[in-house]
Amino acid sequence: MPLVNVHMAKGRSADQKKALMDAITDAMHEHIGTPREAVRVWITEMENTDFMAGGELLADKQARLAREAEAAATIEEEST
Repeated sequence: MPLVNVHMAKGRSADQKKALMDAITDAMHEHIGTPREAVRVWITEMENTDFMAGGELLADKQARLAREAEAAATIEEEST
């Protein structure tokens, strides 16, 4: 019985999480032949302040990416 634990930041809807777990279940069945009813999938969610990659908190990365997207949109708007 395969056990799959997905760790991710909070913020996805229940429908998104269900779709992900369905896709993982399908992949386990398709690629290793496990019966769907034998696959166990669960999601462990964390706050975006509880995860760091490359020395950058996820919260800080999200804020930086939002600023960069806003700046790019402003430049795009100004050029048209």
